[in-house]
Amino acid sequence: MAGPVPPGELRFAFDAGSGTVLWGPADLAALPLSDGLRAELASLAAQYDESLNWDYPPDPGPWREARCARFNADARDALERVRAELGQEVEDGFVELHEDPDLGRYLADPKGFER
Repeated sequence: MAGPVPPGELRFAFDAGSGTVLWGPADLAALPLSDGLRAELASLAAQYDESLNWDYPPDPGPWREARCARFNADARDALERVRAELGQEVEDGFVELHEDPDLGRYLADPKGFER
């Protein structure tokens, strides 16, 4: 596929371990996106994975609120760049990240932490 996907069929969202942020019915590798934006999207997917606690996912992830805010802003900027480069609407399925309110307790005693 050389052009954009049909309207309403492309979604921007994060899914842990997927390595992608764009979801749709077409060959997403063929989307007409710049190499720089492709690299940024891959970086955001990898960063999202770093926000999780892979040892035990229900426990708090490692990011403080400032890091979450920086990621959220970068993700929103990337979505706007995707829309601009494709020249079409892309569904916004992004859920902003925020510091887990129990992160301090978790970091103080990870082995003894309970919600």
